[in-house]
Amino acid sequence: MRVSSPALVLSDQFRQTQRGDRLRQTCYALSCMSRAEITGELVTFASRCEAAQSLAELETIWRQRMGELGFTFAALGAHVDPLKPERATYVFQNYPAEWIAHFSERRYHLVDPVFRAADGGAADFAWTDPEFRQPLSWRQRRILDEASEFGLRFGRTHKLTSMLHLKASGSLVAAEPDLPDDIYTAGKIANVLVHHRAVQLCAEAAPSFELLRRRERQCLELCASGLTDAEVARNLGVGIATVRRHIERARVRLSASTRIQAAARAIASGQIKPIV
Repeated sequence: MRVSSPALVLSDQFRQTQRGDRLRQTCYALSCMSRAEITGELVTFASRCEAAQSLAELETIWRQRMGELGFTFAALGAHVDPLKPERATYVFQNYPAEWIAHFSERRYHLVDPVFRAADGGAADFAWTDPEFRQPLSWRQRRILDEASEFGLRFGRTHKLTSMLHLKASGSLVAAEPDLPDDIYTAGKIANVLVHHRAVQLCAEAAPSFELLRRRERQCLELCASGLTDAEVARNLGVGIATVRRHIERARVRLSASTRIQAAARAIASGQIKPIV
């Protein structure tokens, strides 16, 4: 448990008050806008996202928008280690650096309750919602408790379309427990627009791999679905040695070190179907 000095506590309270005021100001501004004005603002923002030529440029646009809406913290992207994202993926976040370092060091991305809830089909949920917290393990509850010490308490998460073989979501954190619906909706729409462009940029930057042959694709896809070499062989009517040879050739073509990596790269390059 961290112990903060009185000066730091007062400073933090002042910042939280400022952020709360910004949220209220944003709510008022939105309430004064006509439907046409809101639509125009969205079109302008979407155009800025589509014009971004790099993830760095897009992240700057996203951070600016999150600040305009008054969110204390926000995160967007694939469910991976934020300090070690996989190739052809992205993570945008402005969480406290200390928390991100702690999160990465403990490999929390593997059991993060927010990630797991979004992975499991929860489309939209609040971190304080009893329905979200009730089924969590003690370790997942501890992660939430630790995050709250860094100001990551009143958050809401929404599921996004998967990035290649990885799940993705957006999280918006406010300084106050009752996040206005119109502000959350505005943030959610911004995240969807940014995510759409980020996925495109990741795909453009993804390395190109040698195309697999038909049997190599079949064997790798069946193997990735969980079948053993013997089951794949029976399914295709070939010998086990043949299956292993095709998978090994696929691994080499994809410059992968393992079968799992080969399957991930084949999915990322669109050569085999994603695992459902």
